[in-house]
Amino acid sequence: MLKIIASIFFVGLLSSQSACSEQPISVREKIHTSFPEKIDPQCNNGTAKLFDECGDQVALFNAALAQANQQRKILLVEIGAEWCIWCHVFDAHINGDTGRFRYTFGTPDQPDMRYTDTMSEGSDADTSTADELRTFVAENFILVRIDVKETPRGLDVLALSNAIDKYPQAVPFVYVVDSRGQFVKAFNHETVETRREGNDWYRGYDRVGLLKQLTEMHDAATSK
Repeated sequence: MLKIIASIFFVGLLSSQSACSEQPISVREKIHTSFPEKIDPQCNNGTAKLFDECGDQVALFNAALAQANQQRKILLVEIGAEWCIWCHVFDAHINGDTGRFRYTFGTPDQPDMRYTDTMSEGSDADTSTADELRTFVAENFILVRIDVKETPRGLDVLALSNAIDKYPQAVPFVYVVDSRGQFVKAFNHETVETRREGNDWYRGYDRVGLLKQLTEMHDAATSK
């Protein structure tokens, strides 16, 4: 999890990228529904891939909540930013990606300076839950990504959903809301993060723990 006020620079980007450059990277087709559904390619010179850095975040939240209610699914809110590497990690894991990942990310103090790196989770990683996790998210959630760095109304979503006092001033902050858009339960990243340092550094999630938490969050929101 990245602290917004922290300055983080990852060592060994070029060495790890070049060492793995010839190995294939498989990115699965997305099957879950997420907002923004599309991002204006002119927004910030097309650098935004996950978060709409130019749009109205409150309108985005409301549109996602309406669709979640219409489909009788739970709205999963991800407060984050394009530069946040753990936001990209979360996206890849709920999408069922495994093996090797390629992320473009930055740092809190220099969000416009973005780096692209490739990393491998290792041959000993347990990927047996990847398909189950991917299917569970698609069948039970609508995901909305809310930017809190580039857009002026990102923090308004926290207030609107009664989550402002739960916000740890760090991203990603992931939580579920009830059908009225009110905070129910937050995701605890620290208990399921997996990481490896050094030239072959890696950032990922334990999929069993991730699925367990998302199931608990879904059940808590459903019971409201």
